[in-house]
Amino acid sequence: MPHDSPKTGPPTWAVKLMMVGLFVIWSNAFTAIKHLRELFGPMELVLARFLPVLVVSVICLMSRRPIREETIATIKTAPLKLIGMGIFGVAGYNYFIYLGQSEIKPGAAALVTTLAPLFTMILAILFLKEKAVPRRIAGIFIALAGLFLVLTRGHVGMGLITGMENADVKYMLLATLAPLSWSFYTILGKDLLSNRSPAVVTCLPMVIGTLPLLFFATPEFFGKMSSMEPSHWFALAYLSFASTLLGFFVWNLALRYLPASSVASFIYLNPPFAAFFGWLLFGEEVTLWFLAGSAVVLAGLWQAQKKPERNVPA
Repeated sequence: MPHDSPKTGPPTWAVKLMMVGLFVIWSNAFTAIKHLRELFGPMELVLARFLPVLVVSVICLMSRRPIREETIATIKTAPLKLIGMGIFGVAGYNYFIYLGQSEIKPGAAALVTTLAPLFTMILAILFLKEKAVPRRIAGIFIALAGLFLVLTRGHVGMGLITGMENADVKYMLLATLAPLSWSFYTILGKDLLSNRSPAVVTCLPMVIGTLPLLFFATPEFFGKMSSMEPSHWFALAYLSFASTLLGFFVWNLALRYLPASSVASFIYLNPPFAAFFGWLLFGEEVTLWFLAGSAVVLAGLWQAQKKPERNVPA
């Protein structure tokens, strides 16, 4: 059964504006991840990021009677989808992007996430029965061409792993499992949001996905937490509250009112935003090839998002 966007709700332009703001936040998350990887292993960082999220999510789900009732009903009617969202959205996406950043630069990690729209479009056609709109498909592949231009014209590795041949390429491939995980999270969330609130669909999978990670809450983990400097605490707060709690809610809110493949195509804003803020805040080099590739990426995003002609199905 097709899942059409609801007719009521905020104007489409407002939802899209929120998505642009979301990627201002998310594009800076890669620098925070790089800083925290100085202390934590990939799975330890997932736990550190989601421990505060777990607490806030439980409070949110218990805050009001209608939310509690919806939470219980959702657990009863869609347990497998919730578990899937928890696995893919918490452990899956974050573990693989953190593992990839063992060797690849933050900008390269941002570029890898732009594979998610392609994965999401394929999954949405297969599972949500979304129409394969030619303009959206064309826009996604134009943006992919821009991504390829950037990746083939610059070194993505940081040279930290010297005992492995082509470590940058191998870790880049491992990092591609992150957008694949996020695509599954998006598709499962789109399905649940057809008749449930964004708050429950955001918080409940985060609780389910974080609980198994408590296995990694070892004395060594808490020792690393106690050795964190103020800059690490700021980076962790940014990841937990701005990037995760706020970010996941805005993402699911957009999924309620826009097609899944359309929402996913906003991920193409990650590379140019990451490059801009890296240059503005940290003086990172921005090459001509990166600018050219980013321009192609943005052209593809515009093509995927522009309003269709009258009487042409979206």
